[in-house]
Amino acid sequence: MSLLQISISASVFILAVIFLRSLLIHKLPKMTFMFLWGVALIQLLVPVSVQSQFSIFTAVEHLSRMFTVAKLIPTPESSTFINGTTVIMPPITEHVTAPIMPLKTASQISPIVWVWLVGFTLCALFFIIPHLRYRKIYKMAVPIRNDFIRKWQHSNLLWRDVQIRQLDNISTPLTYGIFRPVVLLPKNLDYDEEKQLALILTHEFTHIKRFDTLKKWILATSVCVHWFNPFVWVMYILANRDIELFCDETVIRKFGENTKPTYARALVRLEEKKIGLSPMISSFSKNSTEERIISIMKTKKITIATMLLAIGLVVCVVVIFATSALDKTESASGVDNPIAEIVPALYQGATTTDLMPHDLTFNKKYDVPKLIDSLMASKYRAVYMDNEIYLRVMMDNTIQISKDNGAVWKKYDTDEIDAKDFAKWLLINDPIPGYSMKEVQSRLANGAEVKHLVFENVKEMYFIIDRNGVQIELVQPEKISSVLIDGQRMMITSAISAEMLKSFYDLLVSNNILSETHAKQDYSERIKYLEKNLPNFIVTK
Repeated sequence: MSLLQISISASVFILAVIFLRSLLIHKLPKMTFMFLWGVALIQLLVPVSVQSQFSIFTAVEHLSRMFTVAKLIPTPESSTFINGTTVIMPPITEHVTAPIMPLKTASQISPIVWVWLVGFTLCALFFIIPHLRYRKIYKMAVPIRNDFIRKWQHSNLLWRDVQIRQLDNISTPLTYGIFRPVVLLPKNLDYDEEKQLALILTHEFTHIKRFDTLKKWILATSVCVHWFNPFVWVMYILANRDIELFCDETVIRKFGENTKPTYARALVRLEEKKIGLSPMISSFSKNSTEERIISIMKTKKITIATMLLAIGLVVCVVVIFATSALDKTESASGVDNPIAEIVPALYQGATTTDLMPHDLTFNKKYDVPKLIDSLMASKYRAVYMDNEIYLRVMMDNTIQISKDNGAVWKKYDTDEIDAKDFAKWLLINDPIPGYSMKEVQSRLANGAEVKHLVFENVKEMYFIIDRNGVQIELVQPEKISSVLIDGQRMMITSAISAEMLKSFYDLLVSNNILSETHAKQDYSERIKYLEKNLPNFIVTK
């Protein structure tokens, strides 16, 4: 998925957590929301999605299919035995030559990427500069000499070395540092009130035990990566609040509910002295005081029923809002394992005609050469279409795709694939391809680029591109009809319908490759040729 898709998907989950938090923040254990924010961070920073049939996105896709009328005729005849196989486009034939055109090999960074980089940099500086400035101030802190603090620290040892120091420039306690944490106490704190001091130290040591400073850095990282998403900023604010609420809850449970009034009064007194602080520290009084006091006073003993409710809500929210749509590939009748290893369809009962695409380059009619000449004169190297998408390869080898019949075109980023590894992949996964393996290996050995593109429905495309032309290797969970013109030939897969071919010619007309008159004439000639030569060609009247 692209960064924008990841951000949008995570936003749905964040909205669900915000709604749940507004209703149950003072009724569920605070750990509930810390876990949910952790799931949101994984969604934002780890580009891996888990599919679920209970996902809200699965339901949306199902409703979309119910209310959307398909414009293209499906091809059930081929899907009964091709399900789970590889459909391959034939190579450039040796019988046809095309003019050699210089290509742009250096890929340019798009303006959108530049905008994102600028935003990322500014956002990172927003967090880093204040942190560095305050670190210089914190280093002026001096060791604290207090018998109660020394005894308390000795009885609350951690596996990390924790320093407790005193600083004039702060008004509230705070903690900074991850692996060598430091607790800073203000000079004007009442050091004779030992109960309040114990509450403060317990609060700060709880931050240290839970690596809350590290959590804040991860939250800040998610904001920098998704700086354009306002919901991520809201998540950053609320998650920081919940870190403090979780800490407050832990302190109350340790000292007992009788300490709630004392703890709340200490919070109010410290809040009155609060100053602006770096976002990369864990501060005793950093977040919304009102929310914290209400939370402190409403803290109750956790019961088994409360824990079960929290677990059930977490599971439901994660499964429904944090998973992606399930790709439903219908099982073919007579095929026991439609998602088994990719093997040639020939071994699943298909005919050779069904296995191999149909290259119409050698149709001696005038239309094919003229059609190819028209493409060569346009700004596209190849034009492709199937039941789901329109695709065109530009002269600079960038890929543009439309999913709304050409109304809107979007540039898709592709991954570069090592040519040798790709050749090995073909030999292993497709030992009987619809073209000469020797030919494609020769192209790869001579420097052909291999680009890889993954769609949301697990369909994958490999583009073999060199100065001679474009070849597409299409791997998909279910075979679909498709058409390709690559500047040297026209190719269509088996079981293609007349309506599918008509839509393809509409694509050529909309891209100014053919005139409408020429398209109608060429389409008519092509239909006659297909009816005569392809036994599985579907004609719809």
